[in-house]
Amino acid sequence: EEFNLLACCVSPATYKWGSERSGAADQNLNVLSAELASSQDQISSTVMPRLTNVLAPVVDLVIEKVITTKDEDGKEIRQNIFTRKQTDPDFVHLCCQILCRNAKLLRQVVLSNFIKIQRCI
Repeated sequence: EEFNLLACCVSPATYKWGSERSGAADQNLNVLSAELASSQDQISSTVMPRLTNVLAPVVDLVIEKVITTKDEDGKEIRQNIFTRKQTDPDFVHLCCQILCRNAKLLRQVVLSNFIKIQRCI
């Protein structure tokens, strides 16, 4: 996992724009758009899932309790009280540990892509 995060930093760190590039690629909006999209894709695929697993874990809507009452006519009325429960609390705990362990590298991935975006713009 650490290797993959380090590999994500290579492309933005070695990025060259315009006249610094070999091969004389044209500076145009298509190149700018493609570079911005690649940075966004890298952040979305590398950092976002790890944050989402911790900040917005999967929850199920379950019935916590059922209240049964009778009205004046003798009809039975059932009222369900719902609550949200985490689907897998152990998975959330594991994701939190992984996020803490890789926090420095995840930060570096985000920063290197932001620097690349800054160079492009």
